[in-house]
Amino acid sequence: MTVEKPVAITKDHIDAWKQKYKDVFKLTATDGKVGYCRKPNRDEVSYAMTLITGDPLAYHETILKSTWLGGDDEILNDKSYLYGLGAQLDKLLEAKKVEVEKL
Repeated sequence: MTVEKPVAITKDHIDAWKQKYKDVFKLTATDGKVGYCRKPNRDEVSYAMTLITGDPLAYHETILKSTWLGGDDEILNDKSYLYGLGAQLDKLLEAKKVEVEKL
């Protein structure tokens, strides 16, 4: 059985992703594994939010899988990385601050 090495992500990959998706994020685990994600779109976030009440981890897993661009697939497939990402994935959602004022 042969084991394929992950494709090394180059600056050209990242530049192409930035051109296509605008926002690209690098995920770096403490063991050195690296992955790349893009910002999720509204439909992806909306769907993931429907999963929160039944399984809160499904929200994070759905966001990670739907926005994954490349890198070490172990980050994508090994749940221990998902547990470590937790609230970090919310950084992909960058919300604008809006004030509400009663008139």
